[in-house]
Amino acid sequence: MPKDVELDERIEKCEEILAQNPDSCIFAALSGAYRKKGELAKAFSICNKGLKLHPDYGAGHLVMAKINLDRGMYAEAEKELSLAVQADGKTKATELLLAQIFLKNGQIRDAKMILEKLRATDPANQTVKDLLTKLREEADLGKAGYEDMVAKERWQIEKIVDFKDAVDYLKLLPFVLGALVVGEDGLTVEGKLNPQFNRELLGAIAVTIFKYAKKGMSEIGLGEVEQILVELGDFKLWIMKFEKYRFVLCCSADVNLGALKIRVVELLEHMRSILQVSSHLN
Repeated sequence: MPKDVELDERIEKCEEILAQNPDSCIFAALSGAYRKKGELAKAFSICNKGLKLHPDYGAGHLVMAKINLDRGMYAEAEKELSLAVQADGKTKATELLLAQIFLKNGQIRDAKMILEKLRATDPANQTVKDLLTKLREEADLGKAGYEDMVAKERWQIEKIVDFKDAVDYLKLLPFVLGALVVGEDGLTVEGKLNPQFNRELLGAIAVTIFKYAKKGMSEIGLGEVEQILVELGDFKLWIMKFEKYRFVLCCSADVNLGALKIRVVELLEHMRSILQVSSHLN
């Protein structure tokens, strides 16, 4: 049976089910079929509507990640993939998709690490072989990919004017579960977190960790603490010094810290320039 005919039949069956039950999770299969036909706008619309009804449906987020990858929206694809992993866990399919996103983003080293691991466990996988070949061809473009990603992110960062904007931006980054700006007294100035976290408690804990690390490093003469990364079972806690505040990021254990650091460094530099302008005006 020709591929297009098979897809048309699948679409017809899925649409019949969805018409009879608008709340059905069949939206993921339907949007996936439209994606394979190349009808990305329709696929996105159907999947977006379905995810509003089923925000914790991992298969739906996985399809949306693929749709966004095909649309060239790589940050959005990575974000949707993180939601799929949170819902259903990490699989070979999610790892392969993450490698594809990294490759498109110019994150050659991260893509290679995943693909080499996949090749070791599944040496006959043709998709992995093809991507490794493509990776070797594009290896020399790693620096250009890095610079391109920074340029894409900078226009979003330049619109930020205060801590609330900064927290909103950070929370939307892939694999970020929450973002806080906390004062030295442990009180949260701004915050946006997933429901499972208590923002006031997390902020107070982060400041306490930073305080004792700073004191300990000072006592043994190892210099000033600028940032701390705490790795726990299910997530990572990244605490950064910023003037008289602390930026706190709670991230999934699968977060790509290299890509995240690019964005955070840009953001903090931008925030410092805002504070400098504000102090001159005052």
